[in-house]
Amino acid sequence: MRNPIRSSVWFAAIALAMAGAAQAMSPVLREMEDAFIRIGEQVRPCVVNIDSEQTVEPMDDKQMQDLEEFFKNFGIPVPEQMPRRMPRAMASGSGFIFDKEGHILTNNHVVEGAKNIKVRLSTGKVYDAVVVGQDSDTDIAVIKITPDGDLPVAELGDSSQIRVGQFAIAVGNPRELEGTVSFGHVSALGRESLRLPSIRFQNFIQTDAAINLGNSGGPLCDIEGRVIGINTAIVYGADSLGFAIPINMAKEIVPQLLEKGKVTRCFLGVDISDIADVAKQAGAERVEDFTELMGLPDAKGAYVGKAHPNSPADRAGIKSEDVIREINGAPVESSKDLVGKISALAPGASVKLNVFRDKKPLEVDVQLTEYAGSVDKARKGSDILGLSLDALTPQAIKQQGLEENTKGVLVVDVLPDSPAERCDIIPGDVITEVAQQPVASLEEFRSALKSNATPGK
Repeated sequence: MRNPIRSSVWFAAIALAMAGAAQAMSPVLREMEDAFIRIGEQVRPCVVNIDSEQTVEPMDDKQMQDLEEFFKNFGIPVPEQMPRRMPRAMASGSGFIFDKEGHILTNNHVVEGAKNIKVRLSTGKVYDAVVVGQDSDTDIAVIKITPDGDLPVAELGDSSQIRVGQFAIAVGNPRELEGTVSFGHVSALGRESLRLPSIRFQNFIQTDAAINLGNSGGPLCDIEGRVIGINTAIVYGADSLGFAIPINMAKEIVPQLLEKGKVTRCFLGVDISDIADVAKQAGAERVEDFTELMGLPDAKGAYVGKAHPNSPADRAGIKSEDVIREINGAPVESSKDLVGKISALAPGASVKLNVFRDKKPLEVDVQLTEYAGSVDKARKGSDILGLSLDALTPQAIKQQGLEENTKGVLVVDVLPDSPAERCDIIPGDVITEVAQQPVASLEEFRSALKSNATPGK
């Protein structure tokens, strides 16, 4: 039979031990609590609310389908009657003060197409803001206010030092609830291939800190209150799945946004994949079986599915089924690695590629051109005309047998059954005018098209 006195002694001992542990932990918990309070007090004054008024262009059938697909991917109920156009739209987001001059970092999607931008500080002061620079490929933008006093500036951290499991603090204005602070952890690093419109360079920090609509553009901070990311996206219908752009990515491109208003990147002109993905699509049981068949020493590199007509790659002789292994002597680990290395170079740069073809390595010299931008191509090319363009370089002029003083833009690809194809436009054609207006560059082409082209006309 169980001794009730002995049991009582054990229960008393356990209770005393738990009480002692709670007392021992109390200073630790209080220290953590104080740290979170300090972070909120430190970061909140640097965070701003951004309201942007936008005029929305009418959507064509393809854009409507893309929007419906986007809703379905993120579990958002699709309205029975989706309007093709709203006269004006208000976007609300967050941002944080970058310097004393009034520059503010935010997401590009918060201010893209904005006609009027209002910035409200934590003090309640409201300023008009202008867009200084935008980069849709990373979803980063810089806007500016003209302050009439001193501004609190956010301290930037180093996102290369982030570790999974560390604390993460999101600050912003979700649902217009200004100065909201939420706490969580870094759940994962290097998230990519998310279904996010137009964001070409994805290397997201995943966090379970609560992020909601309106947090976009606000800071994700570490336990010291330093900004380690820019809150960008969530997965609708899921709990605690938020994503932020690493702050080091912003550090790389902000100088260009401040200086030129955009980011200049290079263009190779190839459709590429990772070797492992190609092996899987080919039905190989093991990646090693595929690499052996290709004569490759390993699964590193970027597999070329296609070289676009009259692109830098095509002009240099890059072919389908080539595997790009090195660029200027530096190993290419994957297709993403190649995109990053090419994009970091200056337009006009000549690079030496090490390529595997027919089980043998060879070197190819390529002269790169400027990347026109995926958003412009999608909106003004695929949706309206159905073509992709490149700058008309001296090499292209010579290759096409044109006169040296020819001005225009080069057609590098035409979508099947597009308006361009139906008009018998083919790769290699040169567009010299839009609506009787001469065009001598990609910028002039896009400007002329924006002024004259309307879907359906």
